[in-house]
Amino acid sequence: MQIASNVVMTGDKIFLVPVDGIKNFYLFVSAKTNDAVQKIKKTADNIHASNILKELEEDTNIGFASYIFFDPDRNIFSFASRLGAPTAAGFKNFLHNVFSLLKVGGLEFKIDPIQESLEKSEASNLPVIGRTSITVNKDNELFKLIADYLVGNSVDRDLIEGIQVTLKPELKQNIRDSAKNAINKLKLEGLESIRMQAKKIAEDEKKLKEYRVIEKGNITHEVKSFDTAIIFQEMNDSIKSSIVDKKYSEYEKETEFCDKELQALSHFYNVENWRNL
Repeated sequence: MQIASNVVMTGDKIFLVPVDGIKNFYLFVSAKTNDAVQKIKKTADNIHASNILKELEEDTNIGFASYIFFDPDRNIFSFASRLGAPTAAGFKNFLHNVFSLLKVGGLEFKIDPIQESLEKSEASNLPVIGRTSITVNKDNELFKLIADYLVGNSVDRDLIEGIQVTLKPELKQNIRDSAKNAINKLKLEGLESIRMQAKKIAEDEKKLKEYRVIEKGNITHEVKSFDTAIIFQEMNDSIKSSIVDKKYSEYEKETEFCDKELQALSHFYNVENWRNL
C-alpha cells in the first residue's frame, strides 16, 4: 500500500487493483482528489475492485477506471478504457514509477502494440464499406488530377504535401461498389493511406470498424457494456482471436525474448517482500 499510495501522474493518484474473482484481470484507476483516494483505499492494506466500481458509479468526480487483462501464457495484454480513463501509455508510465519506487529504475517496460493492415485486394472485397478516406502525396497521379483542378498553377502549389479524399455515404448506407472501384484504381506509388469504416461479415450487427490499407493500425474492439463480467469476456475473446494469434506469432519470430528470470522483480511475487518496503 505504501508503494500504491505514492504513484502520482499528472496530479492524480494511480492504482492497479485485481478485479475480485477474475484471475489476471485488473482495474487501473486514477483518483482525482484526496477524498477520492480515501474512498478507494478503504483500509491501509486492502483495496477491492468491487468497492471502487461502486464508488465510481455513484460519483464520477472520484475518478476514472480502465481495465487490463494479462494473457496467462504469452507476453501480451489487452487494455480497455473510456473517455477520461487512464491510457495504455499511462500504464507504461505507472510501471516506470513503480520501478523507481522499488529501486529498480534501470528497467524499462516496453509496449509494442499489435497492429494490422489490409492489402488492397482484401479491402476492396469487404462486404460492407462506409466512410472511406484516401490520402496521397505528390507521387500519386490522383494528387496531380485534383491539384490541377482545384489549385491550378497557384504560386504556393509546391507547399501542398498531400491530398485527402473522403467518400462519405448517406446515413447507414453501404458504398461497397464505389469504394471498391476507388481502391482498385489507386496506384501504390504515392498512396499514403486508406482508412475505411467497414465490416468483414455483412450480417454482423455491431458497428462498423476502422480498417487501414498500406499503413498499420492497432487491433481494436468496441465494448458497449459497462458490466465488468462482460468487459472481461470481450477482452478475453479479443486477445484470443485468430488475428491476434497470427500477429503475435509473427512478432515472436521477429523479436528475441529472454527466458532468464528477472530476479529484481520476481522476488516481489511473494507478497511478504512488499510489506518490507
